[in-house]
Order: sequence, then C-alpha cells, then structure tokens
Amino acid sequence: MPPHKRVLQLTGGGSYAITLPKSWVKRLDIAEGATLSIDVLEDGSLLITPEGRQPTRNPTEIIIKDSPAVVRDIVGGYLMGFNTIKLKSLKPFKSETVSEIRKCVRRLAGAEIIEELPDSIEIQILLDPEAITPDKVLRRMSSLVSSMVSDSLTSVMNGDLNLAEKSLQRDEEVDRHYFTLVRIVRLAVRDPEIARKVELSQLRLMDFRLVAKFLEDSGDHAALISIDVIKNKGPQIPENLLSTFKQLSNNITKTGMESIEAFLSEDVSLALKVLENRSEYSKLYEMVLSSLNYVPYEIRNYMTKIILNIDRINENNIDITELAAPITVKSLL
Repeated sequence: MPPHKRVLQLTGGGSYAITLPKSWVKRLDIAEGATLSIDVLEDGSLLITPEGRQPTRNPTEIIIKDSPAVVRDIVGGYLMGFNTIKLKSLKPFKSETVSEIRKCVRRLAGAEIIEELPDSIEIQILLDPEAITPDKVLRRMSSLVSSMVSDSLTSVMNGDLNLAEKSLQRDEEVDRHYFTLVRIVRLAVRDPEIARKVELSQLRLMDFRLVAKFLEDSGDHAALISIDVIKNKGPQIPENLLSTFKQLSNNITKTGMESIEAFLSEDVSLALKVLENRSEYSKLYEMVLSSLNYVPYEIRNYMTKIILNIDRINENNIDITELAAPITVKSLL
C-alpha cells in the first residue's frame, strides 16, 4: 500500500496539524474525541497509537506437523513469540525424539509440556514479556558468562576438572537466558506497546539482541575451554607459561565485566577505557604465544586451542564495547 501524503498546516494558535487517513481511523474503529498517543522515534518519524486500545497481536499458536527437525522448529516457534506450540505426527513419536523435545523445552524459560500423547505434544509458554526487562536478562546472562570464563581459565591454570565441569554446566542456563532475551526483543519490535513499557527504542532493542549473541558465543568458547581441560585431564602448565597466562586471564575477565557494564550504563568513558586496553591484551596474547615455543608439543597443542578460544572471547568483548562507544556522537550533534 502506497504511503498516505498530507500537507502540514499552521493552525491559529501557532501549532501545526495534519489530517489522518480516513481508512486508518475506520480500520481501527477510532471514535471522535479519542486520545491518540504520539511517540517520536529516534529516526525522527512519529508513531501514532490510540490510547487504551489493545494492540493487534500476532497468532499465538503454531502447529508443527511431521517436522524433520523438531527441536529446531520448537526453538523457532519460541523465538517467534508463539505461546502454544503443538507438535503433530502421523506416527507415534520415537522415544529418543520425545527425549530431545523434553530436553529442548527445559532450555526455554517459561515453557512446559502440558499434554503428551503418542502422536501429539503440546507446549505452553507462560512468559510475560512486559514483566521481564531485557536489561535484567542481559545482566544475569553476563554474570553467568563471566563466571564460565573465569572458572574455565582457572581450571586451565590449576588443572581442576571439577571446576571445568562446573563451568560447563552453566552453558545450558546461558542458552536459556539468550532465548528468553531474543523472544522478548522480537515481541517488542513487533509490538510498540511492549517496547514502550520496557522503555527501549527499536535501535536499543537491536543492540540488546547483538550483545546477547556476543555473550552467548563467549559462553560457547568458555565451554570449549572446559571441554579441553576435561578431555586432557588438566595437564600441568609449565611455570614460565603459567605466569603470563594468568595475566592474560585476569585481563580478559576484567574486560568482559567492564564491556557489559559500559553497554548497560551507556558509560562512554568506561567504553573508551576498555577499548584502550586492547594494546595490553595484544601484548599479553603475543607473550603467551611466544612462551608456547618452549613447552612440550602436547602442552603447546593443548594451549594453542585454549588461546584461540580466549581470543574469540576478547573479540566479543570488544564488539560489545563498540556498541556503547558510539554514544559519544550524541554530544556532537
């Protein structure tokens, strides 16, 4: 449908006015004298919605029939904002498929199986997007990832298999928070009323979505470090390598906490401080790589994979920080 064009008019009181499209007023059944809410968006456009009107919701139920990738489709339905996901099959579900479905549902906050028949499973999602603020979900997710990174690196230094296992166990909870945040963001983008209640602009919502993905990826790399520690039974790290690795670990852990704090608080000075730390990180990273030339082959191979995962975590920290740094542009406008 082509956009409606209106001519701006100056009223007697010095205000400006435009007429509203008649088709829009009729379609929303807006009565004369109704109060309209007008929001100015970041791009300068206006969002006009009738006050007190229930927003048009997307369908809340999806039926998935004979899916070849049922777990993927369950997650997809969850992220799309459906409140009821019904799984149908021409034949009874295999026991291993049911186990996969149950495991998947456990990873989704607010989701539970309310009906389970041989050829039909119904999943209900009881999650109020207006009661869960994205910043709280992101902060909790960040705390979990920070603990995963810290514990995985400490397990490398101490050869602590129990600590590595503890770090690895948090990965599922990180995924649960990630899915929760993505669901809330998608709902808020589609429904301006939800976005208004969580007090986040469309642009800020997109930034939250990006940061959540960076955190989720860092959690995955921390998990890979823990897996390597467990797989190799926590080999002892030579002293000449251990000292520098400890400095690198402290650097990456501190940067991770400061990057998310800079983003959530919109603290430009902290963001710039984190970005300035890149040279210190690079120096320590190169020192660790250089030290690997003087250790046995097995240790070198083991530590190389760990170092590569650390570098990916650092890249995610920088990406998060750079979403906070551009806020300085506002002061120049």
